[in-house]
Amino acid sequence: MPTYLSPGIYTRETDFSFYVKQISTSSAAMVGVAEKGPINKPVLVTSWEQFINRFGSYINESYLAYAARAFFDNGGSVLYVTRIAHLTDPTDRDTLTALKASVVLQNREATPADALRIEAVNEGVWGDRLSVSIEDGSLDPANHFNLVVRHKGDVVEVFKDLSMDETLPNHVELAINDRSDFILVQDLAAAMGTPGDRPALGVFTLSGGDNGLTDLADADFIGDPSQHTGLYGFDEIDALNLLMVPGVTTVPVINAGIAYAEGRKDLLFIADTPMHLEPLEAVDFRKGQGMYSHAAFNSSYAALYYPWLEISDPVNSRKKLVPPCGAVAGCIARSDQKTNVWNAPAGIDRGRIFNTLSLDYKTSRGERDVLYPEGVNVIAVFPDTGINIWGQKTLQSQPSAVDRINVRRLMMYMEEAISESSRFVVFEPNHPQTWRALGRLINPFLQDIKDKGGLYDFAFQCDEETNTPAVIDRNEMVARVFVKPTKTAEFIELNFILTSTGADFKEII
Repeated sequence: MPTYLSPGIYTRETDFSFYVKQISTSSAAMVGVAEKGPINKPVLVTSWEQFINRFGSYINESYLAYAARAFFDNGGSVLYVTRIAHLTDPTDRDTLTALKASVVLQNREATPADALRIEAVNEGVWGDRLSVSIEDGSLDPANHFNLVVRHKGDVVEVFKDLSMDETLPNHVELAINDRSDFILVQDLAAAMGTPGDRPALGVFTLSGGDNGLTDLADADFIGDPSQHTGLYGFDEIDALNLLMVPGVTTVPVINAGIAYAEGRKDLLFIADTPMHLEPLEAVDFRKGQGMYSHAAFNSSYAALYYPWLEISDPVNSRKKLVPPCGAVAGCIARSDQKTNVWNAPAGIDRGRIFNTLSLDYKTSRGERDVLYPEGVNVIAVFPDTGINIWGQKTLQSQPSAVDRINVRRLMMYMEEAISESSRFVVFEPNHPQTWRALGRLINPFLQDIKDKGGLYDFAFQCDEETNTPAVIDRNEMVARVFVKPTKTAEFIELNFILTSTGADFKEII
């Protein structure tokens, strides 16, 4: 309580205006092999052009670039990408087998010695297509030099009037490192470099790059939590909602993706079925039967999509099959932009897939009747609406509200938004006043969702019943949030009733 020592007017302010802040619902993450880019370090890209700049273009060894392109083509805008390569010891980052292309330039002395080491900014054979030209400086040709970087023969960067004297602001390392998108340099000469220490004139090609794909295994995609590699590279990124490992359909990787999503409880893992499966084989894959012998996939934090998509390959204009996960994630993002997170990302509008020619397998209605009850979300072709996502089930085997993607994503949205906005209660007195303050935060948020069609009804309880003396003595505060999530209309029954000419509809309806 404040202390008043003399008569006067004293003001106090109480803030009851707390509200639940909006959070991300469609930020996606992908793990895979790329042409270039940092390894086991998540990078945010917000367009296809940014993806190309950071990770390169399409390569034969991976579907990552194809999935990223499909994500952006179908409405996605926020994508975190982790490039992976083989580690001989998954628990040790230093066992990376990928190598950077490099070249060592010699100086201009009568007896040449190593002057400058140049290496690609990150690992991969892409660096073997880099070359550098050394020229005399433009302003001071007797003491400085220019360095021109070429990629695939095209000039991509020019650094002018560089010095080998590390005491000067134009020292070669200061001028290039952390500024170049293509190379890193290391001064191998003496600290007080002389003009003779400048690298010799000429054109030099980098070599020795390696993508690190030999012996690539499931463990490289899964990663290690202690090293924050693979899937675990996203541990420190809170705003994630969708996770994919494009085109990798091995059981260990899918199980790891499911486990990671369940551990976080704030994202949905989107899994692909293997390529070229018949409908019954897709069911077998989901249930671990037939030619498969794994335990059935079972989680409300994951969804499985079938079949693969047929596109025109941008590399050679030939038809190519690509996994559906990238396009599905893009449709989910587009659905969130057009409506709300509790709307099903499926159907002829929100589920329409763009820039796709056809499908690996075109299902009939009877085949969809077999696939969907088993938790396989079908992508189907319809003559008048094109290619559409025609299902929105999670992989949860037990029927419940969260066996649907829209409900699972609604629950994740509410849980995360309320949790983040309720931190003001921590260390407050465990008292009815605090309980009411929490209610003033949560009730308007849930009412807004109800008004927009996401809930049929809700109730909030934080009182003496949830906070008994025993609970309070443990320094705990307990609240209950009851919700009735809105269900989607997936099975539409239209009843046509014939009546006699003289029938009165008011008596029938």
